[in-house]
Amino acid sequence: MKKLLLLLSLCIVGRFTTTAQITTAGLKASFGVDGELRAPFLGAAPLSPSISHDWFTNSTGTQRFMIDTTGAAYYVARCSTDMAFRRLPFFRTMRYPALSILDGRRLIDAVYIRDYHGADSTVYAMSNKNGGSPQNWTGAVDGNIPQKNDILDIMVHVRRAGSSSYHTVADSLFFIGGIAIDATSGSRYFDFELYQTDIYYDRATQSFTGYGPDAGHTSWQFDAVTGAVTVPGDVIFSAEFGGSGLQDLVAKIWVHKDALLINSPNFNWDGSFDGDGSGATYGYAGIRPKNGNYFYSGLQNNAATWGGPYKVIRRDNSMQNTYDANQFLEFSVNMGTLGLDPINLLGGGSQCDMPFRRILVKTRSSASFTAELKDFVGPFDFFNFDATDAYADIPMICGDETVSTLTVINPLPSSVYTWSTPDGNIISDTVGYSITVDTPGTYIVRQQLLNGCNIYSQDTVMVMETPNCGILPVNRMQLKGQLMGEKAQLSLELSSNEQVEQLVVERAEDGKSFYSVKLLSASSINGYADYKMDDNISAIVSGQVFYRIKILRKDGTVRYSNTIKLTLAKNEGQFQLFPNPVRTSTSLSIVVSKNQLGTIKIFNAVGALMQQKPVQLVAGLNTILLDGFENWSNGIYPIQVTADEQVMTQKMILSRKK
Repeated sequence: MKKLLLLLSLCIVGRFTTTAQITTAGLKASFGVDGELRAPFLGAAPLSPSISHDWFTNSTGTQRFMIDTTGAAYYVARCSTDMAFRRLPFFRTMRYPALSILDGRRLIDAVYIRDYHGADSTVYAMSNKNGGSPQNWTGAVDGNIPQKNDILDIMVHVRRAGSSSYHTVADSLFFIGGIAIDATSGSRYFDFELYQTDIYYDRATQSFTGYGPDAGHTSWQFDAVTGAVTVPGDVIFSAEFGGSGLQDLVAKIWVHKDALLINSPNFNWDGSFDGDGSGATYGYAGIRPKNGNYFYSGLQNNAATWGGPYKVIRRDNSMQNTYDANQFLEFSVNMGTLGLDPINLLGGGSQCDMPFRRILVKTRSSASFTAELKDFVGPFDFFNFDATDAYADIPMICGDETVSTLTVINPLPSSVYTWSTPDGNIISDTVGYSITVDTPGTYIVRQQLLNGCNIYSQDTVMVMETPNCGILPVNRMQLKGQLMGEKAQLSLELSSNEQVEQLVVERAEDGKSFYSVKLLSASSINGYADYKMDDNISAIVSGQVFYRIKILRKDGTVRYSNTIKLTLAKNEGQFQLFPNPVRTSTSLSIVVSKNQLGTIKIFNAVGALMQQKPVQLVAGLNTILLDGFENWSNGIYPIQVTADEQVMTQKMILSRKK
């Protein structure tokens, strides 16, 4: 009886309590939530770039805009002439490094996504609803989804507040979203759903995988005594916008129904609970700030507004420069005010703890939270930073004054990398992207996303001891090199040459995956010898090439020279596959001129698209693993890479013959 009375009282409170909203343009942690995409403006008012950040800019000078615009001119030009290309989705990520600080604001992550056009392959079939398990959701391909439900573009950005001169981990965490729907009148309903798991939509099977363990979601867990959150779960922001802008935004979290009996210190319940039917054990429960303050704001564009550097593509596949009036809406949610900031959860969590892993944006047919679901975008990754990957430039050393440099290949500028070893010896600083060692052993590098955070990832590098090390006199060696036309001219100075059997010239485009390109027999000179070697690099398409010399000694031991790097600037805008032919996987190496988002497409021999992969590229050399070919037929597969405003093509030969 007590449980029933409490639930009834919660429902009454939830029914008669109104939620005020902020519908005027404002800066949220310096980001303009104003119904338009331009920096440095707040609505129509120009501001200092250091004051106003936004999604994009159409102004000159140094502006603070979040989304990478590399290749925008190429994209628009291609869309203008290629209708099939225009219908494809694409995305861009944040133009600043993840977790960097700009004007005192911590920029955590950002993404801009354009949905499919024409035959949209990411829409819901019938009878899919919020509260149901993603396990039971089914997708469809639909070119006639109602206009009021048809998503054009979505945007997400998460940042922490601060000041121009000072930043603390306790600054408010803001979730900022934007959505453009094709319809410009009437009410439109949408959800931004935040998942703890790596939920995934398979377009081939039109089903979702990777959903949570509690009726398809991850439920929030609470301390039985204090009511404090012990384990965070899934979150959804559900909203409506129409002629007058944002009507309401409701925040809900996925819980067991008994959680409604808990008085949490983090937030209040609003009395709503929506699961898969009236008898559901798990469902979405509405929450409100403990202090009763506003936790969100939102504004739509009441007049036509610039649609960004990628223009606007409508459901009829027409292109235009602007969003029509009432077509775009953006909103912000103060996660701290709402009680969902990891800093305030779990007993004062780490600033690196993120409240979710993936996002799914979707539309509904009506204001009811459990109305039919229609269009969707995602689920897409967020706060998904690459794990540490490290290597040794000389993987085998003898200990006779030989040193090896261990380096993180994919460093994140804001991360802290700390090295340790249980059995080796580090002769440099142990904190940084790279270290120097002089002893064989196991070396471990641990990554913290920010100073003071928990360990995010780690990698282990093995430096081996040369077999039979030290039986014969050691070899001192020094490798040098230079470019001369289409040749790399190498010079190796080597001592104790009488102990050398052969020399192997090894090359790598990524500084890690070395392979043999030339074998030389040792000369008959005793003592010091000077070897000259040329290597034809006309076929190298990466922007740089690495060399080292492998020394095979008469006693059976192996030594390595130092590694040198030669820069091939002329080869920007091409890519290379290694190995090729391919058995199950290959690495694609490409050099680009600036940070950007590229696209890799693999076709079969008759031109059918087999695989499409967006990739984030950084200025300089990039190496991308391509795999999953175990079940593909042997043959030739053209690979097309779009980057640096050009399209490049090479052929991949797939052969599993030994």
